[in-house]
Amino acid sequence: MSATNAAKRLGFAAVGALLAGGLLLAACTLPDDRPGPLREADGRGRTGAVEPGGPHGR
Repeated sequence: MSATNAAKRLGFAAVGALLAGGLLLAACTLPDDRPGPLREADGRGRTGAVEPGGPHGR
């Protein structure tokens, strides 16, 4: 493998790692003002949804 080919592959690997890290960070970050996944925007529970910590959740 030539030195220029190795340098290109290393550069693409570094860019790919940065993109993957950014996507992982964006996927794991939940803003504080966003309602939970089983809540409507106005705070009501969704119809038919059972919250895990609720009285009927398991």
